[in-house]
Amino acid sequence: MIFKVLALVLALLGYYISPYGPDTGPSAGQERERKASNAQSGSFYIAKVTKVADGDTLTVRNQDGAIHKIRMHAIDAPELKQAGGEQARIWLTQQVLDKNVKIVVNNTDRYQRQVAKVVLPVDGCEQRYCEGEVDINLQTIESGHAWWYRDYSRSQSSEDRLLYEAAEDQARNARKGLWKQTAPLAPWQWRTEQRNQR
Repeated sequence: MIFKVLALVLALLGYYISPYGPDTGPSAGQERERKASNAQSGSFYIAKVTKVADGDTLTVRNQDGAIHKIRMHAIDAPELKQAGGEQARIWLTQQVLDKNVKIVVNNTDRYQRQVAKVVLPVDGCEQRYCEGEVDINLQTIESGHAWWYRDYSRSQSSEDRLLYEAAEDQARNARKGLWKQTAPLAPWQWRTEQRNQR
C-alpha cells in the first residue's frame, strides 16, 4: 500500500514540475497577442490606424482584428510637452488616422511596441515594397516634424540612411516645422533632462 501512495505522489510531483504539466501560463489569447507583438524583422502587414499618440507613435488594428502599438523606426518627433510636439501629432494624424497603412516591422522594443516603417500602400501591392508607396517616416522628417534618429540608422538600409539624412538637412535649411525654432532641442536630449530633474 505504501508503495502505491508513494508512486501516486511521485507521479503527481512529476506532473506538476514537468514542462508538459498543467497549463498555468498565459491564456491562448494572451499567447497569440504576445506572438503578434513580437513580429519578425522584415515582416509586413496591412492595418488601419486607430489612434495617433504623438508624432512618432500610433496604434493600428490589423486585418485579423489584433491591435498593435507602433513606434516609427529611425525617427524621433518632439515629445508632446516639447515645443513642436503637438504640431507633430496633428500632422501625423492628418496623414494616417483612419487610413490603411502597411507596417514594415524592424523589431520590437522594450515596451512591446513594434518598431516599424509606416507606409501608405498602393492598391494591389502584396510585396514588402511597391513603387509609388509613401514612406510616412521619411515624410515626417521632410515636413520638419521629426529628427532622423541616427542612433538607429544602422538598422536601416543604406538607401534609407541617405534619404533620411537628406530629408533632415532640407527641412532644416528650409526652416520647416520644428526647424522654425532658433535652437530646437532633440527629443532624446529633452527626455534625458526630464529624467535628471526627477
